Amino acid sequence: MDSLYLPKLNRLHPTLESTVLKVVEESGELARAVLQHLSASAGNNRETLNEVAAELLDVAQTCVTMIFVLEDEYGLRCEEMVGAHLAKLRRKHYLFTEEAVYKIEDVGPFKVLHLPRLQIPGVDLLTTVCKIQEEIGELTQFLGKGAGASGEASVLDRQAVFTGAALELLDIAQCCFTMMYILADTYQLDLQPYMEKHGAKLRRKGYFD
Repeated sequence: MDSLYLPKLNRLHPTLESTVLKVVEESGELARAVLQHLSASAGNNRETLNEVAAELLDVAQTCVTMIFVLEDEYGLRCEEMVGAHLAKLRRKHYLFTEEAVYKIEDVGPFKVLHLPRLQIPGVDLLTTVCKIQEEIGELTQFLGKGAGASGEASVLDRQAVFTGAALELLDIAQCCFTMMYILADTYQLDLQPYMEKHGAKLRRKGYFD
């Protein structure tokens, strides 16, 4: 699978503040799933692995949903955000296929987010959980220190907060996508059933048409 397909949740209208709360919740559930997986059968239990994959998709969905809202309701240009995200990956010397096209596009009821499959030696479930927590901390800085929500003087205007938050949300989604691809390669997982189950769960909850 070249891209992970996440539905556009057109019946949800989160804010950046509610997104921070949700992504903290989901990342906590991811951490719990990872710990359970690593302690079960020396980390090779398929049932617990399925739970890890489901939680990775939930974290990514939370981030991508807010990115779509920033695009639809606040005029953020997501193509530019993806371009800035790729530029940052290059500055950090992360290896990925440059020939591929990375973008966000509409495909029926879905938004398709094309992010690179990063080649990062030594990345595993624990390092991914830690990296996601780091990125969540950077996201909260835009709403705390940057926007003045922590009681300090605001140092960023509204658009700068939106832009910075979107880039951090892309970083978190990238962590999740990279780990999903690593799981697929390591355990020979077919990602398509995971995507279908994820979408069916969200539809049952009434999050999108």
